[in-house]
Order: sequence, then C-alpha cells, then structure tokens
Amino acid sequence: MKTRFLTIICAIVLVGLQSCICKKGAEAVTELSKSSWELAEINGKAIDKQDFAKIPTLNFDPAESRVSGNSGCNSMSGTFKVEEDKITFGPIMGTKMACEGSGENQFMTAFNTVQKFKLGKKLYFYDGSENKVLCFTKK
Repeated sequence: MKTRFLTIICAIVLVGLQSCICKKGAEAVTELSKSSWELAEINGKAIDKQDFAKIPTLNFDPAESRVSGNSGCNSMSGTFKVEEDKITFGPIMGTKMACEGSGENQFMTAFNTVQKFKLGKKLYFYDGSENKVLCFTKK
C-alpha cells in the first residue's frame, strides 16, 4: 500500500515537472527562431500528408516580429507577438495558388483560432477555449 502511494505521488510530481519545462515570453521567442517548425497534428489528430501539396511550416524571426512559411500549398507571412503564453498573429498575407486536397483549408481554419501556445520539445497552439488546435515539430 505504501509503495503504491509513493508511486502515485511520484507520478503526480513528474507530471507537474513536465508542465514546467515549457518556455514562455522572450525565452520562447528565442527558441522559436532556432528551427523551422513542421505541422504534425490538427485538432489532436496526426495530419494525412496526402491532404497537402506540401507539409505546412512556420519560421519565426524575432528581430522583425515576423512569421513566414507555407500553409500546405501557398506561401504565407505576417507578424506575431508573444506575451507569456499568449501569441497573436497580425495580418497574414498569402499567395493564392489553386491547390488540391483539404489540408490547407483545415490548417488555416485552425491557425486562425490560435490564441495561446506551449513550447517544449514540440510547439502546441491552443484556441481561446484551451483546445489544442495545432502541433508542430522541429524540422
């Protein structure tokens, strides 16, 4: 009984420590710029690569407060701002090529709801209701 109790306590502590390793604010902005980020999940489900002409990517430039990349077919760029765990994207411009598949529309629909993020080994974006809408991995 004592061993089981200690195991449960250790598990709770580990989960708590895991949640603390996420980067926020200026530290997160610096870390975001060190890699290109490739989309892995939309709304908690792994993407189907066949839905995209190319896998969506994001690149962050903290010196200019700019984000760029592609949305699955079209190039995109705009501004971003980070405050602790909140992220806002300014007007996002994109090319308008005709693309096959539903992936780009799914990505942009989720991207346009982003209000918060968590950055650890992966980059997670959340909507205003704290639902995980996008997950990126380092490319």
